[in-house]
Amino acid sequence: MRSLLWLLGLSVGACGGFSPANVANTAPTYNKPAVAARSDVPLTIVLDPQAVRDDMTLAGFSPAPIHQVNLIVTRDLKSALEVYFSRVAVSAPAAAKATGHEVVTNVKIDTLGWKSTNNNSAAVGTMEWSVSMRFADQEKPFYKFAEHTVGKRAPAAWSDTNALIQGVIEEGMLHLLKDIEAQGVQALIAPANAPAAAEAPPASDSPANDDDDDE
Repeated sequence: MRSLLWLLGLSVGACGGFSPANVANTAPTYNKPAVAARSDVPLTIVLDPQAVRDDMTLAGFSPAPIHQVNLIVTRDLKSALEVYFSRVAVSAPAAAKATGHEVVTNVKIDTLGWKSTNNNSAAVGTMEWSVSMRFADQEKPFYKFAEHTVGKRAPAAWSDTNALIQGVIEEGMLHLLKDIEAQGVQALIAPANAPAAAEAPPASDSPANDDDDDE
């Protein structure tokens, strides 16, 4: 019976039943990895309005407006990257001031949508997005992440678009952090001018034996 009710709800949603959403009404929570020491290399996230629009439309059947999508970058991506970096800032493209060995991060969100799951008994959010990192003095990224993320949080009500979006944000940030760890990004962004490890002092010569002078 419950499955039939979900199917009915989804079919109604396909006729325009998903509610408008606002990312400000979400509060993503997920288990962040424990890191022994964060990098102190400054990281700037570039918030490009051409790559991350403030307002988007839920893709697929039953489109619905989604507002303040930029919070996925300024709030959620920033918070995720602070797991590995102690100095994270968000800047517009024209105001980005990163130089030298500092890290520039670009992000793009192509679509936010939904799909049915659990044999059409529930719905979850989806997000097509990508993140790249490069040093400010280099054009080629040293790290790339691109994914079609599928959320795991199914809303209690089929029309709760905020819950769909929250679920896919949680899953997306978790996948990004796991990939950063797997790719060894922390080792790649060690400061270029970090002092080399001090060499061990040479072993001192054994003191002369006074008895030799008496011979």
